[in-house]
Amino acid sequence: MRLTPRLRLCTTLMMTTVLLGALVSAAQAIAEAAIAKQAIVNLERATPSASTSPLLISQIQDELEAFWASSYTFWDAAVLAQYWGQSMEDSKARIGRKIGFGPADVAILEQFLLDARISALLTVENLELYFQSDYTYDDAAILAEFWGDPSPYDSKLRIERNLIMGQKDWVDAALQLATE
Repeated sequence: MRLTPRLRLCTTLMMTTVLLGALVSAAQAIAEAAIAKQAIVNLERATPSASTSPLLISQIQDELEAFWASSYTFWDAAVLAQYWGQSMEDSKARIGRKIGFGPADVAILEQFLLDARISALLTVENLELYFQSDYTYDDAAILAEFWGDPSPYDSKLRIERNLIMGQKDWVDAALQLATE
């Protein structure tokens, strides 16, 4: 069957209208999902202000207590704070909140921590965690000799990597062995 030009134009317009409707629906769904995701991110990043309700302050205190009662460390919170672009307190509260949400959120938290560690390892030269630690130049010099590193700076880099990976205890043990 051969279509007349008018019928072909009507068919093309109808198909175009259907496709545009589908594209508009898809765009609305994507926009709604993005808005919902941003709302969740904003809620997680929210910091209490002077006008924060006592209920919210209590919730944040509960989240911080959950963090401190957990096996997560200051260094885990520091790495995640860098990764999430948050303050340490916000990072600790977010960790506590995820712990409170249950095992599924703890599994997600573990993945965040792994991603954060990998990301932080790419910026080791900044020595951000090393400078937050209580290690001194003398400690780095002692550890450089103990580990066979060429310089205290190389030892600082190794300390930084250990802090990122949550291995502060290993650094402390090495320092103790090196000073015996």
